[in-house]
Amino acid sequence: MTQADPASFEISDIELADLLRRVRSTRWAADWPVGAWEAGTDQGVLRRLAHYWVTGFDWRVQERRIRSLPWAKVDLDGTPLSYLRFDAERAGRMPLLLTNGWPSSALELVNLARILSRPSEYGGDADDAVTVIIPALPGFPFSDQRPSVDDQTHDLWHHLMTNELGFTRFAAHGGDLGAGVTSRLAQDYPGSVAGIHLLAVAAPPDHAPANLTPEERTYLDEVALWSASEGGYQHLQQTRPLTLAPALSDSPVGLLSWILEKHRSWSDCDGDVSNRFSDDYLIELASLYWFTGSASTSLRPYWEYAAGHTARVTRVAVPTAVAIFPHDLTHPPRSWAERTYDVVRYTSMPRGGHFAPHEEPHLLAADIVAFLRQIR
Repeated sequence: MTQADPASFEISDIELADLLRRVRSTRWAADWPVGAWEAGTDQGVLRRLAHYWVTGFDWRVQERRIRSLPWAKVDLDGTPLSYLRFDAERAGRMPLLLTNGWPSSALELVNLARILSRPSEYGGDADDAVTVIIPALPGFPFSDQRPSVDDQTHDLWHHLMTNELGFTRFAAHGGDLGAGVTSRLAQDYPGSVAGIHLLAVAAPPDHAPANLTPEERTYLDEVALWSASEGGYQHLQQTRPLTLAPALSDSPVGLLSWILEKHRSWSDCDGDVSNRFSDDYLIELASLYWFTGSASTSLRPYWEYAAGHTARVTRVAVPTAVAIFPHDLTHPPRSWAERTYDVVRYTSMPRGGHFAPHEEPHLLAADIVAFLRQIR
């Protein structure tokens, strides 16, 4: 599916009616005699959200808000790309590139971008203001997928920042998939990237078990436990994404279920997803993936990495900051990050999870600002 220009993003009445019809006619799975969330998405919460989708959610309100954002669109080597640009309230600082992860969209980063670009409006110092660029990941809402599996997203990011926007030097931030893109960008283009701020780190290309610290061994045990209990989605998306894709592309409630479970499991919500994400937020996200046909194409980075198409991170020499949120998927210690990165700042956050730009934008912005001050 070709992505529409988000600056003129408007879903037809026919498309909207079709979505709502599909939600109303959902063929619900049989209930199991297990506790809530014990075996996956709680069906009661899912049914409540589906009911709100057709009776209370106003897509047109969200659509107008999306169109009002500062969008631009370019073609980068055959890949049409949309991006958001938030200009700094005070010029003079090098710009900052932000990249989201899965299952999310560029919209997750909007509040963070506003705080960073206009800090005086949020209790900060205008001297810290930076121009923020948020590209929509290829194959995610608002950007077409890359034409070849061997094309690299980080190369597109460098092309956008230097050739299209004219920035000779910039910093970058990313979490989840965005952390991988950001790491590869810094590794391959150290002359352009002044420093990176990450919410996740790449594993070192090799490490001898005998040389691991006790903290690192504990971390690897944590990763193994997480993979066993939570990593089924990742294994499926890495190995058989096109088996899953038709289900996510044909059933809006199935798509919502896939997204909902991750937002509950990976966030600092104390078991109640509504503590961190409003019904409108979750349904808007599912609607975005639905209307833009992104459910299938957003899975590509998982398969491409596992199949060897994605460049590996081996050593990142630019200054790196790592922020670890307590309810994120895993919690790499500083020594682990230092095996691959030049870590100059490492922060253990007091709260927040995998979706930190939405959950804790002020905490995250403060850490990014502190890092940018270090590398000026």
